[in-house]
Amino acid sequence: MAEIVLTNTGLDAFLEANPQFRGPGAVRAADAVLSLLALRGADRATGVPEPTPALAKELLLEDLPAFVCAAPGDLGTYPAVLRALAGRFDGERRGRVEGAVGEAEADFERAMGDPGNLTWPRWYAQLLRTDGTDPDDPQAVRAWLAGLDGPPLPDGARRADLMGRTAVADLLLSEVLTRAYVRDAERPPAAGPLLGDHEVAQGIGTVAAALLDRWTAAGLAEGLAGEYAHLAPGPDDFPHLALADALLDEHLDYYGDPSVPLPPPETEAAEEDVERDADLLAAAVDELAEAEPYGAGEAPGTSMTAGTGGMAGTGGTAGTGGTARAGGAGVPEPGGGGSGPRGGGAGPYGGEAAHLLYTLYQRGCSAESVARRAAEFEDWAVDPALEDAPVRVPPPASPAYTTPTAGELARLLGSPGITDTDRARLDKPARELAAVVDRLAATGLVFRHGDAFGLTPRGCAVVRYLLAVRRVAVPDAAETAGWDAARLVAAAEGWPPAVAGRVLADWLRARGDGAGAWGELLAAVGTVNAGTSEAAATRALLGLLDWSAAPAEALRKALPDPVAGARAEEALRARGERVEPGVVPESARALRVLDGLPGKRGPLESRRTAFDEAAAGWPGGSAALVATMATADPHETARVLGPLGLAPP
Repeated sequence: MAEIVLTNTGLDAFLEANPQFRGPGAVRAADAVLSLLALRGADRATGVPEPTPALAKELLLEDLPAFVCAAPGDLGTYPAVLRALAGRFDGERRGRVEGAVGEAEADFERAMGDPGNLTWPRWYAQLLRTDGTDPDDPQAVRAWLAGLDGPPLPDGARRADLMGRTAVADLLLSEVLTRAYVRDAERPPAAGPLLGDHEVAQGIGTVAAALLDRWTAAGLAEGLAGEYAHLAPGPDDFPHLALADALLDEHLDYYGDPSVPLPPPETEAAEEDVERDADLLAAAVDELAEAEPYGAGEAPGTSMTAGTGGMAGTGGTAGTGGTARAGGAGVPEPGGGGSGPRGGGAGPYGGEAAHLLYTLYQRGCSAESVARRAAEFEDWAVDPALEDAPVRVPPPASPAYTTPTAGELARLLGSPGITDTDRARLDKPARELAAVVDRLAATGLVFRHGDAFGLTPRGCAVVRYLLAVRRVAVPDAAETAGWDAARLVAAAEGWPPAVAGRVLADWLRARGDGAGAWGELLAAVGTVNAGTSEAAATRALLGLLDWSAAPAEALRKALPDPVAGARAEEALRARGERVEPGVVPESARALRVLDGLPGKRGPLESRRTAFDEAAAGWPGGSAALVATMATADPHETARVLGPLGLAPP
């Protein structure tokens, strides 16, 4: 079929008029360019498809990097074919197309060389050329495929990466072919249809494979779809992708964009057979979503799998954040329950497995508390300052789950009034959640020691892999240490405080804790998200820094900073150093007061009291302080002072 499909694109006429395109690589380039232009709807009234600026860019930046393999020495031929086609035009029209080609050419060459754009056909076509196999000899191509033991991979790539890009490219080409067939059927072109009924009757996938054979290597796509399909595994060979999709959904719920990075794990992930482990974890998640509660006759929190797996570090996580209901310690009244989890099979938390895995990774793969998470699911109020607090991991002990004492719950949740009665009400939800954790722990990818649970090093590697498969940004520690200050601050603002503080400290440490590094970081905190509703959350990063480690030189240079100046002054005064009056801007002092007010939890009276105390010592009093705060950060001023009835004059 490769020889008979899509033969009326004007290729012969073009080659006759342009004898410079005569070598095998040049003919392949001309065929691909003319074919894709025609399929995309270029006008063929003159006998060859006529490019427009938009079509030329689409071809160079989207289509060719998805469907074509070219030797490095042949890359320039593809823009040259477009220029030759534009050469048939006169004046301004020619200039616009040539200008579009010139603008896109460098990006085209980068896209063609980007391993992130490789599909199975493009990758194997590249490999066989490197091995000296003639890409135009189908027998040689099949013999080369027969000699492969398994699918080799580009450096740093996964099988799922190539599979995913191949699936997307196949879908794209199928859509292009289908639209071209329908378009020609609805409005028959004078040059004749691109695809005949006989060809389409063979199947759009067959037509697409034939074209890929012409644009990559003869017989390659056909071989990978048939006898050598094991060399190009497809979606059915990756059952864990459903879990990857669920983790992507979690990320989008939190951040709205897969490019927003998650924090690096606290310790290096221990990667073994990550695909096998991912299948194992996905099977456990599916089982939890479908199983009867707790399994056959098993009481919640008594699974013998508890405690399996290795230890994880300690740290914080982003919690769901409960809301206070009736009850003296933010504990719902009996029967009052919260909105609860999203449902599932193994008890009410069976459907929460993917959510638990995601939030464990989100906290830098550090440990979480079963009881605290159960309390959040049940809408118990948890002190925002403790939602992400580090959890100590005790030594392995009895696999049976025991809810922490009332005193320990009070510490975990930040609710001093918790009683034994409250503890008894939380016992059932905590045991139900522990049963889910224990099923995940049976994979060896999650652990539970007492009330603490988390990802093992292998589990951390698996979740990172699953997120990366769906293009979620999951940098490691070395990568974040190499970021510039602005990029780091923009990312860390959305991370749990404990892990954000660790990564900021690592970044400074990688630069020797020098004055220059401190200056860059403090400046970034003051400028990233400035003037937006996220400015206060960004400034909160200042409270995560170890100011005692800051060089005096950096602190002195930061004194005039309109955001960090007051913090720098405090650090210098703590060392006994005198700071000249007037050096620190009023805006920095006002923001220090604003950020220090009780703004998230507790009675408004305490917030008002704290404000009045600060205003008593502020030049000009309350009105002047409010005005300065509003100028420095109107969003946070309205959020914190608005409930007190305070507004700028």
